[in-house]
Amino acid sequence: MKNAVRMSALIAVAVAMVTGCTDGTGSGTGTSTPRSTAASSAKPAPGTGVPAPGTEVPAATPAPEDTTAPEIETPPATVDPTVAPVPETTTSAPAPAPANDISGPGRCIDTGSTGVQNALASLGGGWVAGQASPNEPSCAGELLWVRAIGGNSAGAPIHVLLFRDGKYLGTGTSEPYAFTTVAGSNRTSVTVEYRWLAGDEPFAAPQGGPAKITYSWNGSNVVMSGPLPSQVTQPQR
Repeated sequence: MKNAVRMSALIAVAVAMVTGCTDGTGSGTGTSTPRSTAASSAKPAPGTGVPAPGTEVPAATPAPEDTTAPEIETPPATVDPTVAPVPETTTSAPAPAPANDISGPGRCIDTGSTGVQNALASLGGGWVAGQASPNEPSCAGELLWVRAIGGNSAGAPIHVLLFRDGKYLGTGTSEPYAFTTVAGSNRTSVTVEYRWLAGDEPFAAPQGGPAKITYSWNGSNVVMSGPLPSQVTQPQR
């Protein structure tokens, strides 16, 4: 009986030893890891910053606040816009025509122009412009004329006014004569017909003449082609 009890105790001891040699996994390799080794493996690797289990982690210290005052932005300078001046729209009065202006709209000589009217005024009072040179292709260098009448009767005195390049040159004769007409003209000359009373005919139909005189521009002044007949300068009636 005692032997049986001893045998049972031995078997129990053997079983306990076998159980203590296993690794706890049932693999039966008999290899176990010491507690000290396991504890040391739980420590963090140097420099990793990971605290060991059970170590109290101190609270993070907040970074000091930046007490530097914020820089005040300077607003951009305001530039007044440039305002362009508004041009004046007032229409100025036309300049007065020069005193020797003899031309007119579409004409080399205009009997109503300032130059012609001044020439008439130089003869004295009562003179008016009658016929004038027809319009020429070119006004420059043209010998132009105006027939001026000193009254309103059939026997009124008549002058032929001569102009060139806008200038008044004077009259064909120094004295005015009745029954005077312009027969024709070109760029450099004017032909004038003079008549006179031959008898008792009316003033409206003089029978004497005509005597033709041509006034020509010779480059510096006007010259007559010949003298007037005495019947014109010294009428008998």
